[in-house]
Amino acid sequence: MKKIMKIAFVAAFAAVAGYGVYANQQSEAMSDLMLANVEALAGSEISNPGCDPSWDRECCVCFNVHHTYAYANGKNSCETRKNCHY
Repeated sequence: MKKIMKIAFVAAFAAVAGYGVYANQQSEAMSDLMLANVEALAGSEISNPGCDPSWDRECCVCFNVHHTYAYANGKNSCETRKNCHY
């Protein structure tokens, strides 16, 4: 009888542990609203028409947004900096 109880206990423990591992592997996808918010917030950081790529400057600051490896092309009031590591 003790042997059957031990086997039942081990089986129950394995089942609970297996379910715990299975439940933790399930990932929740981002909702459409959350994804739209992230894309909207990141949209201004990706492109800026006032800063063009260049290797002679390390960053450009346009409207308090830092753009790495860019310089101001004179179309707006971008500030260029050298040694701009952040």
